[in-house]
Amino acid sequence: MEVQLKQIEVESRHILENMFPYYVYDMSEFMGWSPNAEGVYTFKAESLDSYWSHDDHIPYFIYADQELAGFVLVRKYPTNQNVFDIEQFFVLRKFKGQGVGKSAFKDVVTRYPGQWQIRVLKENESGLRFWLSAIKNISGVNFNLGLDIDIDLEMHFIRFETSSQ
Repeated sequence: MEVQLKQIEVESRHILENMFPYYVYDMSEFMGWSPNAEGVYTFKAESLDSYWSHDDHIPYFIYADQELAGFVLVRKYPTNQNVFDIEQFFVLRKFKGQGVGKSAFKDVVTRYPGQWQIRVLKENESGLRFWLSAIKNISGVNFNLGLDIDIDLEMHFIRFETSSQ
């Protein structure tokens, strides 16, 4: 399966906004969020503004065999501008378990060599397994896994470094 990243231009932002409630739904398993009275998982669209107003925030769609498969939002971490951070990463269920996420992740870190961190909710055991496997594919055992605070949540932080090829 051919996996590609395509930077999201502002003209396609609405597609990301259409997909985002699916991400929120997936995360509701761990966060306890409920849909609104209309049965929709909502989010604040303004939370995506920085991806078109800050040079250190880069949004991508993930495509699998030229079909929209998800998104990845890359940024410099707000409290440490030396570190790349994936703010959100989402692969549609149709594509899970097929290597799409790992391939997209490898593409991202190849584009941005340097220090990286991945944050995973403590409750998201399957997410942690995915990220540890994906990172081991790239850096072997050269990573650090620990607990840290992100805003107001204790989360798993996986820190590692990539070099330019």
